Amino acid sequence: MPFIPITGVSHHYQNILFGFALIRDEKETTYRWVLKTWLEAIDNKPPITIITDQDIALSNAISEVMPNTNHTYCTWHISSKFPEKLSTLYTQYSEFKTDFNACIYKSLSPTEFEGRWEDLKEKYDLENHNWLNDMYAIRRQWVFAFTKQHFAASMTTTSRSESMNSFFDGYVKASTGLKEFIEIYTKEMFKRFQKELQKSQSFVVKSMKDCGDYLSKMYLVEKSTLPEINRRNFFLKVSIEGSYSCTCKKFEHSGMICRHMIRYLNKKQKTMIPPDLVTMRWTINGNKVTGPLPCTPRMLGNVVESQTARYSGLCKAFQGLSVVGSCSVPRLPPQ
Repeated sequence: MPFIPITGVSHHYQNILFGFALIRDEKETTYRWVLKTWLEAIDNKPPITIITDQDIALSNAISEVMPNTNHTYCTWHISSKFPEKLSTLYTQYSEFKTDFNACIYKSLSPTEFEGRWEDLKEKYDLENHNWLNDMYAIRRQWVFAFTKQHFAASMTTTSRSESMNSFFDGYVKASTGLKEFIEIYTKEMFKRFQKELQKSQSFVVKSMKDCGDYLSKMYLVEKSTLPEINRRNFFLKVSIEGSYSCTCKKFEHSGMICRHMIRYLNKKQKTMIPPDLVTMRWTINGNKVTGPLPCTPRMLGNVVESQTARYSGLCKAFQGLSVVGSCSVPRLPPQ
C-alpha cells in the first residue's frame, strides 16, 4: 500500500512528521480523503505552503481541499528532467544551458524572469517547444522568483518527505505494525543565522537618495568582493515605522533574516534584531503553548467513540491546565 507522509520542519529546523496515511490507490478521491481527514486532525488549519511532485491527482485534490494554500512543485523533480527534455537544445546551442539556467535560477523577480524568458524564446525559437510551454504555464509553482514570495521554511523540494520515506523503509515492512516516534532537537537555526551573519560582512550598503518616498528609504546592497561585472544588486527598503523588505525575499520565504538586512543593521550600529525580523517558530519558544488547547473529539451520539479517543481528548484538555499550573512554584505537586 502506498505510504503518504506529511512532513515539515520544527522550530529547530528538524524533520517533523505531521501525519501519514496508508492508501489503497492513488486516485484523486483518495487524496481528497487523506487531506480532509488530516485537516480535521489538525483543527482545520491548512499549511501556508505545501510542496509535492507533479502528480495531477494530488494537485487537483490540494486545489479543492486547501484552496488558500500555496502549492508549489519540487524543483529537484523538475530540474532532473532538464537533460532529457532539453538535450536537443543543449547539443544544438552551446550557450542555451547558460542562458536557461540564468533565467530559471538568477531572476530576482517575476518581471526579470518574464523578460529573460521572452529573450530565450526569441533567441532559440522556442515557441513550439511543448514541454517548455507546459513548464512556463506552471511557472508560479516552481520558479524561485515566484515561489519565494511565500513562506516555505526555505524549502523548495520534497527532500524531507523523501528522507522520511527512507527512514521508515528501515523499520516498516509489509508485515509490521505502525508506530509514531522520533523527537529531535538541535541548534540548527542559530547555525543558519551565524552563516548569514558571516556572509553579511562581504556586502556594502549604499543609500539611494533619489529613490523611496517620505515614508521609506531605499538602499543598494552589493557584494564588494566580486568584480563589478558579476555583482548582483539587492535593494533594501526601510520604512520610517521600522519595517524592512529586501528583494532577495529570504525572510518571506524562509523566516530567517537575510545577510543584506544584517549588513544594514550593522551599518546603523544596531545591537538587536528588530522583533519583526525574528520569526517565532525558529526560536526556543516556537512550540510554547499560550493557552488551553482546543479539544473537539469526534462524538457518536452523546458518547465518545472509543477509550483511545477519550484518553486523547483528556490529554489535550489537561495540557492547557498544566501550562497554567507550571507558572507557579506553589502549585507543584509534593515530592
